[in-house]
Amino acid sequence: MSEEKEEVKFNEISEDKTPDTKSKGRLFFDFLKETVFIIIAAFLISLIIRFFVVEAFNIQQHSMEPTLHDGERVLVSKFIYRFTPTSYGDIIILESPMNSSDFVKRVIATEGETVELKEGELLIDGKAIEEPYIKFVDLSNYGPVEVPEDKIFVAGDNRPNSLDSRIFGPIPEDNVVGKVFFIYWPMDRIGFVK
Repeated sequence: MSEEKEEVKFNEISEDKTPDTKSKGRLFFDFLKETVFIIIAAFLISLIIRFFVVEAFNIQQHSMEPTLHDGERVLVSKFIYRFTPTSYGDIIILESPMNSSDFVKRVIATEGETVELKEGELLIDGKAIEEPYIKFVDLSNYGPVEVPEDKIFVAGDNRPNSLDSRIFGPIPEDNVVGKVFFIYWPMDRIGFVK
């Protein structure tokens, strides 16, 4: 007799705990709604980050060697220049003034400065500037040219193989996409950019 009572109790418990088909459907619908919401929210957050905070770029040129190499992947801060101006030495991604893909260059002069390249040496306002990142020297001459207001003068670290402000002139600061600050690929080059 005690076995029958236990059996009855077991059946009662299992029947009470079993959700009906209607609530199963509702649970699935709630799960689906929540999943779709999470996917949309993640997508929107990633878009906001990409357009306003940080974006990944693939270097597709040799003009910044040996600092950056063709095929490397870098992170670019897109908001930094909302708070600080571009300055000498910054490595930036800029919209090409020649309607091709984006460029990566180094800022070598800012508005109001006079830039000159004389037999491979950079002169800013007549004063020689040391450039330890230059490994390939271009002995040609350029300038002197004063950088106009709201413009910057950019050049590649690989001067003999760089399409830069020596060709297309100073560029508007509005063309700056952001500052390169970190290499994340390949693995042996991971680190902050100097």
